[in-house]
Formats: sequence, structure tokens, C-alpha cells
Amino acid sequence: MMKKYSCNGLRYTVNALDADSEFCIYEINEKTKEFVYSGDFINYELDSELSLLNDTLNSMLFGDIDEYYKELRMLPIWVTEVGQNSEMSISVDEFNEMIENNKNTSFYKHLYLTDCKYLVGTMQNLLFAVEEAFIRYYRTISISYDDEKYSKDEGFTGTVCEMSSNSILASSAVETYFTKAYSILDIICKICYELQFKNDDYSRYRKLLSSSKLWGDRKKLKLYEVPNTLFEKCTSICTIESIRNEIIHNGTWELYPKIFTRYKSGQAKERYLLFPDIVQGHLATFKNRRHFFSNRRKINDILPEIHEEFKKRLLNTIKIVNKDFFT
Repeated sequence: MMKKYSCNGLRYTVNALDADSEFCIYEINEKTKEFVYSGDFINYELDSELSLLNDTLNSMLFGDIDEYYKELRMLPIWVTEVGQNSEMSISVDEFNEMIENNKNTSFYKHLYLTDCKYLVGTMQNLLFAVEEAFIRYYRTISISYDDEKYSKDEGFTGTVCEMSSNSILASSAVETYFTKAYSILDIICKICYELQFKNDDYSRYRKLLSSSKLWGDRKKLKLYEVPNTLFEKCTSICTIESIRNEIIHNGTWELYPKIFTRYKSGQAKERYLLFPDIVQGHLATFKNRRHFFSNRRKINDILPEIHEEFKKRLLNTIKIVNKDFFT
């Protein structure tokens, strides 16, 4: 037996995977919290390409991969771990002293490479968080409790809304999704800056060239407007930007998040949150008002579309980068 989280926001118990025509998520292992859904194979492709991205960075600095691994075996652990790993108790002053006492071009090159790879690792963590938030949304709305007033009335047909801790948690999952997805845009922009504007000076330990670069600086990159990448202007990416900015700068996208439940003859048939009105990828806005819901579009329906396109564009972007696009 396994749980099935349907696009209609309801949860079912099933014996096996179905050939579903609409989106749904299956919890195939409750103990390990293992989930599957149509199209999730792209996660394995992303893992593979991100691993290759580390090799792309290795090649950028060392050319000869064997030489890189030979040097890596000889490096003291602080070069690759201090300042990035909580297991290391060395302070910033001690780290600075270590660098001053080890003025070595090879050390500086490995320090720089480790900092670049930290960006790749960060993106992997963000992807995990995006995936978790995506699944958590459907799980959260599915456990919303029926109001006994309606579920016990076999003659009741209509839609009611629920404002509760559960509706806040469902909204929070979506907010996490958009903020983490946008952070991936920032990180991929930084990585591309490092590859396009290569640092060839290893006479000292330098800040990353991309330290101050964010998604808003993408227009200077060669990848800008390349078709089927994150850098091509499209509604999904604009929507991620718009929702993320509203959450970060104004706190939320709805003051009182609500789960809507549609009943038919006393039975819950659908649960969902509403997505705000979007015009060409931007929140419909009039002066101070940005939260309009006239289109009655459901997050349940929109989120899988955004999720799929975002990951496809990310995958295409990384594949292009790994094919020596910047050389």
C-alpha cells in the first residue's frame, strides 16, 4: 500500500502506481519518505550534469585532471574544508594566518577552485530544497481536515475556505519553493561568471569574481537569451522572480492564506490554494495592491508546469556549460 497525492489536493491509498492522466505524487516508502511522480527522472540527469560541472571547473583550472587529483592528495585538509565545513573549528583569524604562512600558487588555485565548487554544492542543496517544498505543498493540503458541518451533510455541495495553521504551512511550502528556485538563478549566474571571466591570477587568494553578481547581472553573460536555458526570457522564470520578490520584500503573497475545499454531496472533491493573477510574468498590480485572484487559478495546476519547465531549462543550461561553452 502507498499514498497517492493527487493534483486535486486529495490523498488516496493505492496498491500500485496508476497510469494517471493528471499529475500526482506517490509516496512509495513511508519510512524513507521516498516519492515519485511523472517526469521526476530529470532529477537524476541534473545530479549527473552537476557532477560533470565540477569536472568542468577542474578542467578550467588544471586542464590535466590527473594532475589535479595528484595535487589534491597532497593538500592539507584546511585548504578545502575551513570556512565551509562546520566540522572544522578553525577561526577566520587562524585561516588568514594559514594562508599568510603558505604563499603558494598551487594552494591559491585550489582555494579558488574549492570556492567555485562550493557554488555547485549550494545549487545541489537548493535543488533538494525546491523538490522537498514542491512535494510538501501537495502533502500539506491533502491532510486538511474536513469541516464536520459540511462533510456530514450529504446534501451539501459548494466550496468553503479554511484559514488555519495548515493553510499557513501550505502557503509556506510554496513560498519556500519560489525563494529557493530564485536562489538557484543567482548561483547559476555566479558560476557562469566564473567560467566566462576566468581568473588567471593565482598569485594570491582572491575573492570570487562573481562575489557581487546576482541574477540581475545576467545580461553580461554569453548565455543571456540563449534559447531553452534559464537565461531566455520566459513567463515561468519571470513568475519565479515576481513571486520571490513579493515574498522577500513584502513578506507574503496573501495576508491570510486559505485552503479552498470543494464539496459535492458532502464529499471533499478538491483542495487547493489560489495563485495570484499574473500578467506577462508579473503580479497584476494597481498602486499598492498586488494580490488579485480574479483568474481563480489553482496552485495545484500551475506548480507542476513551473517545476517541470524550470528543471528542464536548468538542465539545458548546465549541459551547455559542460560542453565548453565559455572556452
